[in-house]
Amino acid sequence: MSWIKEGELNIIERISANVLKAGPMPKHVAFIMDGNRRFAHINNMERQDGHTQGFNKLAETLRWCKHLNIPEVTVYAFSIENFKRTQEEVDGLMDLARQKFERLLEER
Repeated sequence: MSWIKEGELNIIERISANVLKAGPMPKHVAFIMDGNRRFAHINNMERQDGHTQGFNKLAETLRWCKHLNIPEVTVYAFSIENFKRTQEEVDGLMDLARQKFERLLEER
């Protein structure tokens, strides 16, 4: 199974995509992944689960970019400030990123 879900968009997604396509489409977009720890805290989840949910949302976002024919995407997923977190959290983030991006590269 692909990390980025393949297939048709649902009716709401198709309508939204058509609205977006009516205007000029960017050739490049960038995303800053922020708030996964807050999301986990608010939803009484472990931090790592919040980070995993963030990567799942990134996959959904990349699916949209693919569908909208946006050829270039930049993702800011880890800042130098993140190294101030516990070693366990940093290791968990690095492992999660490695797993997801290796799979993404395998799928092309």
